[in-house]
Amino acid sequence: MKPVLYVEDSATAQLIMRKCLGALCELTIVSTLAGALQWLGERPFDLLITDFLFPEGDALGLIEHTRRTQRWDKLPIIVVSASMDRMLVSRVLRAGANEALCKPLIPEEFRALIARMLEAPYLRSPGAAVNGVSCFQWRADGRFHQYCPELNLAVSGATKAEAASRMKTQLHEHAERGVALGAISHETVVTHVVHEQFIPAR
Repeated sequence: MKPVLYVEDSATAQLIMRKCLGALCELTIVSTLAGALQWLGERPFDLLITDFLFPEGDALGLIEHTRRTQRWDKLPIIVVSASMDRMLVSRVLRAGANEALCKPLIPEEFRALIARMLEAPYLRSPGAAVNGVSCFQWRADGRFHQYCPELNLAVSGATKAEAASRMKTQLHEHAERGVALGAISHETVVTHVVHEQFIPAR
């Protein structure tokens, strides 16, 4: 049987996958992204199946690293996730995955897909790319503001809708000029509390 590496931190999902694919391939299961890289370095695999979200991050780095490494650059990759929407499908396919599926999986269909990927791997076309650009919005001095860290771009408007419209216009203009958008995969709003004695008098 052909060797398949499955990356998943959920014990329940691991059990389901073992029952689903146990008779079809030689399944190796690892629970961390770092563990996946270690296993890939120790032995060859004919297919990589990975969940998307892990405590230490998401699988985009694993996919991109695999595609940049010559010995793994042709390895078929399938990403499965309960949060797999059109935007995430686009992100993982652009990163280099062959296929992206939403959990829960239908066992019969999934086994047929794995059998096909092991015999004649295919690459799913991203189709119309869906890019999600993270922007931060806040209200200050009676106006609404948005900031896009990818482009270092800030806009303002009298209403939320006006600020959003101005930002979308700017993003479309950049996209039409060929600027790649949607590169930021992790975003967090961090609020820093500054004691008033450190704020200079106006």
